[in-house]
Amino acid sequence: MKEDLRVIKTKENIESHFIMLLNEYAFKDITVKMIVSECKINRSTFYRHYEDKYALINKITDKILKKYKKSVQPKLVTVHPQNTKEITQYFIAIIDFFYDYKRILIPLGKNSLYIDLFENMFDFMNHTFLKEITSFYNINQNKMMIVSYYSNVICSNVLTTMRWWHLENQELSKEEILDILVPCVTKGVFNSMKELQS
Repeated sequence: MKEDLRVIKTKENIESHFIMLLNEYAFKDITVKMIVSECKINRSTFYRHYEDKYALINKITDKILKKYKKSVQPKLVTVHPQNTKEITQYFIAIIDFFYDYKRILIPLGKNSLYIDLFENMFDFMNHTFLKEITSFYNINQNKMMIVSYYSNVICSNVLTTMRWWHLENQELSKEEILDILVPCVTKGVFNSMKELQS
């Protein structure tokens, strides 16, 4: 059943004001009282949609992860390193996601949360890339350790760059991030992966 427009707007109001509070306060210090005051709603409205602030942060991170998963392109790890144009296209999807959702991701990244969004992103990307590499190169058990290593390095490289962009260099454009990320992965990790073909 389709959700009522008023309910959607109320949830958007609560979630966006909660994110604004995360910019100013640590998650542990934010109370439901602060949230409802910021949103200009009463407590019963909040509790109609969320059990507590933990349910609220769960809902926000679940939505973000769902959108993030669509941005991860498995073929990124099996494109020939010299095919920079195609690799760039796959990276653009990830960079666009981190750019489009930075208003939410930056406060989440700054806060100590009981949910490790970065780790969840890493796990998903790593699983996706491992599956793609294993299938594409028809990897046997003997090479699984090195495949796992390459996949970990690629995921670390991509996600650490995104985190560095959000938390330390927000003034950089998407194009500048692309110019940093593509050569780093293609000239380093992807070239090293050639031995998987032998």
